[in-house]
Amino acid sequence: MKASEIISEIDEIVKSQTDGVYSKWRIGTANDAGEGKIQHGNPDSWRDWDANTPDDAEKVESYFVDKGMRSEGAGFGDPDYIYIFYSGSPQEKF
Repeated sequence: MKASEIISEIDEIVKSQTDGVYSKWRIGTANDAGEGKIQHGNPDSWRDWDANTPDDAEKVESYFVDKGMRSEGAGFGDPDYIYIFYSGSPQEKF
């Protein structure tokens, strides 16, 4: 999936579920999205995309970190998956 398409989808999720508050979300890159989800405790709000290249995954991550998302860092090697999950206050629901 193109970086611009992933950015558009993530923007829509954040706007529709948390009124555009990016700081309530975490973002990262991974070699294996399924394994990444397990490592983060299988969050219900988990979403991931295949960015096709590590460079595109990094572009998407940087874009959202600049908007206030908290970075989970990169996976090992050349991670080409990008993921997000909700990490706001436990009292909050979306």
